[in-house]
Amino acid sequence: MKRIILILTLFLVLINGIVFAAGKTTKQELTVPAGDGFSIKAVLEYPKIKGKKDYSTVVLLHSLGYSSEWWESLPSDLINQGYAVLKIDLRGHGKSVYNSKLVRTSWKSMTNSAYAKYPDDIIKVIEYVKKENTKKSFFNSWAIVGSDIGGSTAILASDKIANKPKTIVLLSPVIETKGLYIPVSLAHLDNVDIFAISGTGEQSGTEAQDYLKKFAQATFATYTSEARSTGMLMLKNDTSLSKIITTWIGEYLQ
Repeated sequence: MKRIILILTLFLVLINGIVFAAGKTTKQELTVPAGDGFSIKAVLEYPKIKGKKDYSTVVLLHSLGYSSEWWESLPSDLINQGYAVLKIDLRGHGKSVYNSKLVRTSWKSMTNSAYAKYPDDIIKVIEYVKKENTKKSFFNSWAIVGSDIGGSTAILASDKIANKPKTIVLLSPVIETKGLYIPVSLAHLDNVDIFAISGTGEQSGTEAQDYLKKFAQATFATYTSEARSTGMLMLKNDTSLSKIITTWIGEYLQ
């Protein structure tokens, strides 16, 4: 409860205009080989700050059936706070739909064995960013925001990667979807605080939060958005939510 009060207090500060001065950004469009002939598309964007070489980074993983274009104002709000933002189109979504032979694959026709590759896809993109940016650092301090299957992918990838994120934000969390079962991996994240958000009247998300909280080894805070919607659509229907997420992340990233 104390943490949520702090979030709301900082949120009021943010909406009164004390934010990083918006300016020019650097944007990199990435094509990352997944190792099985598939290509994962992503966009890395960060503010141009003179002399800055080490950026805290926020990875955004979208909902099932959507793409990284649906994040509303969240990417710009994060960039305006001085963070780098890495938006990834999950396999079978957005621009991540082609293999090396340019054969198109949609999420609608994918099997659970393809969805099981999601965590490794994310890790490959992160490692690619680190390798290709030798003059700047992006993952010394980082966080993830994931919506439904994106949140599940965030938990599973965080369990596998050596350098853990500082915090994970889950929009409309799920216990299992497309074979991605997360409670066991969540129990492995000893020092990663979780912030789970569900919409008003969203019974499945609330039930998932209550169940997942039993497995959390660190803080598992919850918040109910005023939006009567789920996943990424909450950001569209509740304009305060982006700032609340940005403020939560601000407690962990410098």
